[in-house]
Amino acid sequence: MKNWNDDYHLLGLGGFTSLIKSINVSLWGNEITFQCLYNPEEPIPYQIIFKDCQEIRWDVYDSELANELQADLFGISLGEDHHRKPALITTDIFEISILYDQFILEKSEINHLKVEEKETLGLKILT
Repeated sequence: MKNWNDDYHLLGLGGFTSLIKSINVSLWGNEITFQCLYNPEEPIPYQIIFKDCQEIRWDVYDSELANELQADLFGISLGEDHHRKPALITTDIFEISILYDQFILEKSEINHLKVEEKETLGLKILT
């Protein structure tokens, strides 16, 4: 079984928790942006962006939690880009599966990072 924290740590987000504050679906679902906060005690904003999305599957676990202002990020698996294997993001409120071409991580203190390729042993991150 895959450790859900593997891809989270490979992205350089550290050991603290993250929250998803909002999700923007644009271009008729072709692009999805997750607005996130790393370490709620000393928040650092970042964005997870999926481009050229071909398939999105969204499961809401508890409709009573839908009014919450944020979701706790439990895990992220980036799958494989170029529409080979969907990414999976799991929270306390929902789980979303996204078949995508390109993944981008934007952090406020580090310039734009782009993940070009996911390899078996880790991610190749270009700056």
